[in-house]
Amino acid sequence: MKYSSLIAFCFYSIFLTSCTSDTTKTAEPEVIIDPVVVEPIVNTPLVSEVGLMWSYAPESSGIVLTNGSIYTFNDSGNPNVFYKVNPADGTLLQSITVTNFPNVDWEDITADDNYIYLGDFGNNDGIRKDLKVLKISKAQFINETAKTVNVTAEAIAFSYNEQTSFISSSTHNFDCETIISKADNLYIFTKNRGDNKTNIYKLSKTPGQYSVSSLASYNVNGLVTGGDYNAQTNEVILVGYSPSGHKNSFVYSLTNFNDDSFFSGTVVEKIIGNSSNDWQTEGIAFGSLDEKKIYLSCETTAFSKAQLYSTNKTTLGF
Repeated sequence: MKYSSLIAFCFYSIFLTSCTSDTTKTAEPEVIIDPVVVEPIVNTPLVSEVGLMWSYAPESSGIVLTNGSIYTFNDSGNPNVFYKVNPADGTLLQSITVTNFPNVDWEDITADDNYIYLGDFGNNDGIRKDLKVLKISKAQFINETAKTVNVTAEAIAFSYNEQTSFISSSTHNFDCETIISKADNLYIFTKNRGDNKTNIYKLSKTPGQYSVSSLASYNVNGLVTGGDYNAQTNEVILVGYSPSGHKNSFVYSLTNFNDDSFFSGTVVEKIIGNSSNDWQTEGIAFGSLDEKKIYLSCETTAFSKAQLYSTNKTTLGF
C-alpha cells in the first residue's frame, strides 16, 4: 500500500474508532471532572480533512482565521516565520518573517481588527524568564501580495506572580500554549503539567513588562494546547489532549459567562480522539460568518502529518 494511502486509511480509522463524550455543566472554578468514558464512534467522522500543511508547517502549533485567511506557524526550534494559508485547501499563500524577534517557543496565535499576536510563551521545563507575546501590525502585511514579507513586532513581556521556582521540572504549572483576544485584553490559558488544570491570566495589549496573577483555575483533566474567542456569540473554544501522550483529544466550548469568568457559565466537552492514536491536536479557530464552522490543526507525529481540519458546532454538539 502506498504511504499516502496508508495515511488516508489511518485518518479514516481514527474517526471510525475514536471516542465521544459530552459533558454539559454549569461550572465553578476548581470543579473536578470525572474521567471520560470512552465509547467507539459508529456514525460519521467528527472532523473533515481540509489539507496537509506538513510541507511548510510540520509543527503547526496554533491557528487563527482573520481577514479571510488562516495563519499558522511552527513552534520551538524553527524559523521566526508565520504563514498565510488558504482555508479552502490548506495551501501556503505567503510566508511572513518577524525580523526583530526569534522563535524561542511560539505556541499560539490570535488576532483583532488591527493586530496579530504570537504567543512566545512555550515553557516545557518551567525555566523561562523571557515569556512574551509579539504584537504585529496587520498594516505591514495584510495587503501585500508578495510570497515573502518582512515585519517587525512589539513585545508584551510578562511573568507569573505565582512562579517562584525556575528549576527544571516536568510537573510544573507554568507552561502555556493558548492565547485569545477579547476586547482590549489578551487572555492566556496555561498547560498545567502538574495538576492537569488550566489557569487563566489577563494581559494588556499595550507593549511593556507585566506581572500577572491567575484569574481562575479549572480542571480540564488534560493539557490545553489552543483556543479562540468569538465576539459575536461570546464563546470560547479550547483544544487539547490527555496528559498521557497525545491521546483522547478534546474540544471545550465555554458559553453563558459574564466578562472574563470563562468557566462560570456552561461548559461542554467533546472527545474527538481516542486512547490509542498519537494525534497531536494543537490549534483551533472559529471559521465562518455564522461562527458555526471550526478549524483545527495538528503537529506531525508518527501517526499523522500536520494537517488542517474543519468541523462545526452542530457536529460537536455545541
